[in-house]
Order: sequence, then structure tokens, then C-alpha cells
Amino acid sequence: MSELLQTQEAGPSLFDAPPSESYLQAKEFVRWCCSFGADFRNSPDITNLRFWAQKNQVKLKEAGEKEILETARPLLLKRIEQQVRKSERTEALN
Repeated sequence: MSELLQTQEAGPSLFDAPPSESYLQAKEFVRWCCSFGADFRNSPDITNLRFWAQKNQVKLKEAGEKEILETARPLLLKRIEQQVRKSERTEALN
């Protein structure tokens, strides 16, 4: 029973504010940036952000660009950490 309560506490609550539009855009932008392999785009910088926005028909305001980039950078680092851990687990199994 305590495991159930812990799982419920870890997830979002009905009382949590929905994520901001810039957070959601940053998350999608990082997903696009972090496509490993031939589609890898290197970094969440302004050039990549503008290209991503144009490609996905996302209209950005200048102030919004800064907010998206500030949000995207830690998200990218988190995603890279997750990929490294996943790779290490895979190597440990082999």
C-alpha cells in the first residue's frame, strides 16, 4: 500500500499548474535536438531553435526564444544523462 502512495505522490497532481507553452516547446525542441545518430543536431542554440521553429511552423517571439533556450539546456543535459545511463546498463548486460 505504501508503494501505491509513493507512486501517486511522484506524479503530477490535479492541483499543479499545467506546464507553460515555452516549457512544452523546449521539451519538443530538445527531443528534436537530441535525435542521436545521423539526425543529431548538437546543441540547443539559437540557430537550431530558429530552424526547428521554422520546420515545425512554431511562431516564436524574441523573448520566448530566450525562455525556451534557458529551459532547453538543462533538459538536454538530463536527456544525455539518461542516454548514457541506458547505454551503460546495456553494456553491463552484454
